[in-house]
Amino acid sequence: MPQPRAIIDLGTNTFQLLIAEKDASNGKMNVLYEDHRPVGLGKGAMETGLLQLDAMARALEALERFHWHAQDKGCISIQGIGTSILRNAKNAGAFIELVEKQLEIPMEVISGIQEADYIFQGIRHSLPEPWNEVSLVMDIGGGSVEFILFQGQTILFKTSLELGGLKLQSLFNLEGEYHASIADELDAYIQSGLTSLYAACTEHHPVYLIGAAGAFETLADIQLAQGHLTQMDKANPLDLPAFYDLMDQMSTMSITERQSIPGMKAFRASMLPYANHLIKQVLVQTSIKDLWMSMNSLKEGYWYSSQ
Repeated sequence: MPQPRAIIDLGTNTFQLLIAEKDASNGKMNVLYEDHRPVGLGKGAMETGLLQLDAMARALEALERFHWHAQDKGCISIQGIGTSILRNAKNAGAFIELVEKQLEIPMEVISGIQEADYIFQGIRHSLPEPWNEVSLVMDIGGGSVEFILFQGQTILFKTSLELGGLKLQSLFNLEGEYHASIADELDAYIQSGLTSLYAACTEHHPVYLIGAAGAFETLADIQLAQGHLTQMDKANPLDLPAFYDLMDQMSTMSITERQSIPGMKAFRASMLPYANHLIKQVLVQTSIKDLWMSMNSLKEGYWYSSQ
């Protein structure tokens, strides 16, 4: 009998739930239910180093909902995975203890390198076969960004950098939001943080940039609404000129105008300009001409790795 399991990714900005079981015929993942909530656990913590009370309240509400769905689907286990904000917040331990005691959700806070490993596993299971070219995976979280260079099943380079969208927004903003006037300073900061990645790309020459879910999924949703994509699969090529056009358009938009873009998830409209800058810097500095988006990321990789 298949035995469903629940994985929760407690991200700095978004909490994500995956409930899946192994297909008895082929051993692949059979997704029973997915959900995501824009919790914003890192809001305020970037500046203070402490999880804020309102953010923890939103987190507990989302986790309670996820726990109910796990029970409803008959899950034999549920596992919470903590990432950047729970690695860094001074009061993360107290929050984790509260989650484990109040909701009985076991928590595991993983390192950035462990996060990169799980992301790679999730991405690799989503790509069409054969996929033999050297490729660069990029996962833009709220607090950190993970990069994995790989060829086939071999990881050539991996790193986790504190350059996530919410982190950048806390450092570079005008009255709390993105504004074109901060673009040059933002780009310089990103450039200084990516030197090790650029060195690895110079050595290995990746052909594809593959974005993991999150901001990349929103970019795909927008391209679908614009007609640049005809359907959404587990992995999808994105239109590169359309990405640059959208970035230029968004650079002069207000937050309200960005939220009204067809295909935009409203909760991503604040962070997406920062993600765009990260993506553009990587594309330009590595000379990569092919941009892809995978629906898979950390939670799928954790599921596969723990089978």
